[in-house]
Amino acid sequence: MKRYSLLATSIITVVTVFIGSTSTMYSSSIIEKIKPTTEEIPEGYMFGQVPGFAQSLLKTNPWNLDQAAIKKLTNRIYPGGEYTKVSDLHMTIIANKRNPYGDDIVCYIFIFKNEKSAQEELIKINEHVGYNSDRSIVIEKKNLAVYLCVDSVKDFEHIREISETIKKRLETM
Repeated sequence: MKRYSLLATSIITVVTVFIGSTSTMYSSSIIEKIKPTTEEIPEGYMFGQVPGFAQSLLKTNPWNLDQAAIKKLTNRIYPGGEYTKVSDLHMTIIANKRNPYGDDIVCYIFIFKNEKSAQEELIKINEHVGYNSDRSIVIEKKNLAVYLCVDSVKDFEHIREISETIKKRLETM
């Protein structure tokens, strides 16, 4: 009898741990672990500089946007973006060294408030990426989305390489 109760307790514990681990959502701390680093910036590029006219909204680069910036920019990043569903948003702008104020390559890391919000917003992001598949990539996992885009098709290979690095980091977490 003790053997069966021990077995039942073990099974319940394993199932509880499995269910808990599969529904764990990402928090803002994941951003520091997956965002592009200086080592991943393509040759001839650098972290872009924020021009004076934009510094009231974009404080620095790379940057975790504050709520005012999230509210103002979400709908501009992808059509129909709802800022109320975003809990955190990181932006990295990579510019050609010849034009440090450019935005040749941009990486956005979205942390959505929950998986339902993520699903709803990812439909919009994926539709936008579908129309711009030669200039953008999206990586999605649970309540997280990484959206990379380029101004020029010639830079697409750069975001492909950056996205592969981010995917590898996500796989280890």
